[in-house]
Amino acid sequence: LMLFTVGFNFFPSAMMDGYKVLKFSGESETMMLFAMGLAGVQTMQWMCVCAAMRTPDASEAAAAACVLANALFWLLIAVSDGARVIFDTLPTNLPKETISLNCFVFLLLASMNVNAWIAAGMPKPEIKSLVPKGPLATPMLVMMGNLAGFGIGCFFFTEPFVEQFVPGLLGKFAAGPKAAILMIIKNAGLMMLMNIVSTCLVSAAGNGSADTNYRLLRAWVYGMFFYMGKFADEAVTASCTGWPAPARVPSFVTCFASLFFAATSLGSYPITVAKKPKTA
Repeated sequence: LMLFTVGFNFFPSAMMDGYKVLKFSGESETMMLFAMGLAGVQTMQWMCVCAAMRTPDASEAAAAACVLANALFWLLIAVSDGARVIFDTLPTNLPKETISLNCFVFLLLASMNVNAWIAAGMPKPEIKSLVPKGPLATPMLVMMGNLAGFGIGCFFFTEPFVEQFVPGLLGKFAAGPKAAILMIIKNAGLMMLMNIVSTCLVSAAGNGSADTNYRLLRAWVYGMFFYMGKFADEAVTASCTGWPAPARVPSFVTCFASLFFAATSLGSYPITVAKKPKTA
């Protein structure tokens, strides 16, 4: 996750070169880099959740659920990309051999996480309790609700959803670059939805405890803080390219409002940091 996060967010051009992606040019390249940034924000957010649940004092059941969620995360991305390879619907700008290798790596990561979950005793979160409850559940639900709108749009209604943000832009691109851009945005939508489902799984496994929910909300706040910085990136892109961005202000308002509520709730929640015993 860290490698993909760094690549998507900070070195997207180098990442495309490493994948031997056929060259984009002009506005299609700018839009491709933007799409990769969307995916990078989602991998970063889940990376923050994994980091929060890996410490020894985290709930063992919640940590095991996080591992199970990791397996689902990698499996679904592998299935999404693998189906395109199998049915020969992969965009022409993306080489089949590289994407096939990607799918193999994703399946390998999924199997490693499944093995770790089995080693942890295969704890199963209560499906009936997937909606977060307990302390800090409300701000977490607000943030998930905000992300769900973007996730549903990006994954299920990719092209019309993109048209709402940059109307008329996709029509300027050739079929290959356009399909590659839409594929990345669709995968970003899948990651958004998986971030929501995964968080619900971890919270349910932790029985909505204050410790587990605090860790989860803190990870979501970190991820959203980074995404708010991406808005500046988008503003610079819009200014330099002249692209219309009618949905940027409403998006900023909903994201800022949910972040402000979540960060305020997190900051005001009474916590006690355990002191380590002194050693001689």
